[in-house]
Amino acid sequence: MAAGTLNLRDPRTNLYEAIVSEIRSWSELPRRIFTQVHYAGKSVEDVAQHAGFDTGEVLRILAAHESKLRKSLRCFRT
Repeated sequence: MAAGTLNLRDPRTNLYEAIVSEIRSWSELPRRIFTQVHYAGKSVEDVAQHAGFDTGEVLRILAAHESKLRKSLRCFRT
């Protein structure tokens, strides 16, 4: 379900599906970085070391994709 396409189900379900859909649309690296930091509770430093990147690059990827996610969820703001 695209973020702009809502139906009459519970708003939380719509939001959840929009988040999942957006994250799934990303390539593997940003998706993995985002989920490890935000859902697995890993530090940016740990993720960077494991991925073989410097911390600044991981922060750049994270910031860019957090921005994409916020933009895709604008329709949920009141």
